[in-house]
Amino acid sequence: MFPIELLRVQISSKKNQIKPVFIDCEKDNQPSLPSKIIKMYEDMADRKLLKSNVDQNLSEIEAKNLDYKLVRAICHLLEQRCEYASQSGFSNARNNDTINAIHLRRQIFEIASLLGYPVTENERENILQEIASKNNLSVNDVEMAMWDDLEKNKYLKNFDSLTSLQLVAWYNVSALQTLLLNSVKMEFSIYGGFSWKKILRKIKQLGLMYSLYRESNYGSESNAHPKKEEMLLKNKKENKVICTVNGPLSIVRLTDRYGMAMAKLIPSIIFSENWSINATILRKSISGMKKTYDFELSSTDKDIPLFDASTFHIQSEQKSGPRLSYDNYGMEYFDSSVEKKFMDKFLKFSIGWHLVREPDPLILSNGKAFIPDFVFEKYGVKVYLEIVGFWTEDYLKRKLEKIKDLTSKSETGTSTGPDLLIVANMDNCISENGKKIPIDSVFSKFVNKKHLIFYRKDEIPFGPIISYLKDIDYKIIDKISVNLHDTIALEMDKEIHDRQRNSVISLKEISDRCKIPIESVVKTIRNLQLNTDNSEKVMTDKLREFLLVDNYLISNNKISELLPELDKIGKLQDAVRLLRQSNIPEECVTLLITKMGYEIIWNGIDSNNAQVQRQTMNT
Repeated sequence: MFPIELLRVQISSKKNQIKPVFIDCEKDNQPSLPSKIIKMYEDMADRKLLKSNVDQNLSEIEAKNLDYKLVRAICHLLEQRCEYASQSGFSNARNNDTINAIHLRRQIFEIASLLGYPVTENERENILQEIASKNNLSVNDVEMAMWDDLEKNKYLKNFDSLTSLQLVAWYNVSALQTLLLNSVKMEFSIYGGFSWKKILRKIKQLGLMYSLYRESNYGSESNAHPKKEEMLLKNKKENKVICTVNGPLSIVRLTDRYGMAMAKLIPSIIFSENWSINATILRKSISGMKKTYDFELSSTDKDIPLFDASTFHIQSEQKSGPRLSYDNYGMEYFDSSVEKKFMDKFLKFSIGWHLVREPDPLILSNGKAFIPDFVFEKYGVKVYLEIVGFWTEDYLKRKLEKIKDLTSKSETGTSTGPDLLIVANMDNCISENGKKIPIDSVFSKFVNKKHLIFYRKDEIPFGPIISYLKDIDYKIIDKISVNLHDTIALEMDKEIHDRQRNSVISLKEISDRCKIPIESVVKTIRNLQLNTDNSEKVMTDKLREFLLVDNYLISNNKISELLPELDKIGKLQDAVRLLRQSNIPEECVTLLITKMGYEIIWNGIDSNNAQVQRQTMNT
């Protein structure tokens, strides 16, 4: 950061917005100034210039540029990468001790107090001569050494150089931090539980006060989720989690220290993959009047400034890594081997649910965060899973309190929290009134039985989890099939009309257009083909002209054309070849053969030896 008086801002009175003036690499060739100043520091370090000369050179370059705030701010940052040292190496010849400037001045003042204050040059020379003799130095050496510790007399020993892009990125981060020193409140959002966990841990380390909420709540509960069918059928996106941090100007005491702590949080936010910041900034006008402005910035802004320059490592604040895919997860990204083993094993199941490690936080009633171990995602529905492994009793009690908060029930007995599965180690116990109570008994008091799964010896049973997820599949498919019956029928009617000459219709195209599961489309069509309601007789008659095969509709006329050809074929591979040449999709060829009244006779495991023949009717 740099002093707030060096901060350049743009203020829009009409929109009541404020924004720091960042260095833009694509406009006005601005990086030329940082490059010039870096080069100047490198040259001054090579020449070992005194600090007084360094300051003089900086004043000269400042005079040549109209924006003195920019020059001073850049120099303020670069000074943090400079090392100054005393230029003399004088030592006492008698005991080989290095001359200390403070000790030397004390000797001079002591002798001056004995001999009297020197009012002439000759008297001054006599005092310095006596000190020089005492320390075995020359008078010139004494004059240099006595003020050697003053800042202006030190020389630039070393300058830790960096590239102009690194300096630009550092300046932009510092400008953002400096602006937020005058914030009343800051709100930010990031993506992913892994990033949230790091930042919330950082917030606690810095001693900041925070609370979480969702961008827009459904109902009165802060952690309430929309109904599954509501989220799906109305295409509602899940609202992002917002973290509110009280700004330094909302704190009565320790404003400076709190503001610095808040500024240190900024790099952790802007080096996340997706982020947004909103803040209320208090500024004082020239007349002394105070006014608040709004500040907004996000990673999706078109004019996002440069915050990262490849090897950007400034002081202790370093760039955080990108959001990791599962392939990049090592053991260090799991709290236990049980979690890693669970994820490895679940990925082998093909049930269509996407598994995400450490999703966005769930929000407790006190505004704090609870980050589950995993979330299953499908159809816009989220099912969270928390693994309660074998741990200390204090840890278990804290975990239980959070889970109890999330799974609290309303007066009607229904849960108002998220869909959360609890997988707990049966070896855990809780002490109550001097007795050890098994963890299953404790959980059963406030968690629904179907949300509880227990395990031993690190082996989590997948049967109950898969069954729970498939049950959601069936319910959603049925719900959509009922709620979107008319929409699916209308889309199907258009498809048949537009493709009168096409004997094969892909149901996936309808599924994609409506953004619904293909299983709901298949179920709706199956129900329509069996329908006897006169109100839908026209649509029903049209669909009865097609045979439903897997995720396709194949016209009866097409099938009638293929039957005589199939009767001439004996081998399965020849039958498959015929159907594929007739534009029948490969994935439903075998199923179509059986639905057309043929049976496949397998002579071993080699498909080349398989035969097809008409199914015989039992009399």
